[in-house]
Amino acid sequence: MSNLTLRVVTAGVAAPILVTLILIPVAWPMWLLVYVATAVGLYEWGTMTLGVRSLAERVLVILLGLAVAASIYYGDATVRLLTLAGATIVGLTYFLCRYGELGTVAARFGVTMAGVLYVGVLLTFLALLKRRPEGRYGEWVFLTLTLTWFGDTFAYFAGRALGRRKLYPAISPGKTIEGALGGLLGSIVAVVIAKAWYLAGTLAWWDCLALAIPAGALGQVGDLCESMIKRACRVKDSGVIIPGHGGILDRIDALLFSTPIVYAYAAVRFGL
Repeated sequence: MSNLTLRVVTAGVAAPILVTLILIPVAWPMWLLVYVATAVGLYEWGTMTLGVRSLAERVLVILLGLAVAASIYYGDATVRLLTLAGATIVGLTYFLCRYGELGTVAARFGVTMAGVLYVGVLLTFLALLKRRPEGRYGEWVFLTLTLTWFGDTFAYFAGRALGRRKLYPAISPGKTIEGALGGLLGSIVAVVIAKAWYLAGTLAWWDCLALAIPAGALGQVGDLCESMIKRACRVKDSGVIIPGHGGILDRIDALLFSTPIVYAYAAVRFGL
């Protein structure tokens, strides 16, 4: 089976499940999906950055990341700050008790906390969007997903058809400036569809640009950042859990950066 065929089959199986979970008019199924994806993403992060031999440290990343994610979803501002403080203290105390090679402790602790912030914090905003009062049926989640995926798809085809000037060859040699501009157009199209269809009574036309451009641009930055990490760790994919696609982080790298800005925009524009 070719890689493209495998991708299509995987998408055909996963998409109905994802859409069903988003459409359910209660928040917990979406939160459960995000929480499981967070656990897998943290596992991939630990495997990439800490290596397969560091089992205890990879478990530590997962536990701390899940604790922080739960505090963001369920807790108030005080609980969130205390959980982040606790994760920092627990992480340092762990390395104090099991420092291993002393010269690498600072780097390993830094990688551990980076994973907690990168996956545990950023992905949780997708579950928080499901709780928006204007989005009982996951409208804001659909907006965020389509904004990101349309941007990725438009960027791919625009880059293939029109790409001439490299965007960031040291990190991602295949990406072009023309593809990036096409990606922004795709993000705008996604928000226009949302405004004309399932968020027609919520978004104004000017929201299409005000929301799509920063969120789409940050999504592309997120893609480049994950590519940077993979190159630094000398791996092709973050994992193998999604046939034809690689790992969870390979699929949500742009989403990790675009989701918080969509949440912030909705909070400022329509209130918490």
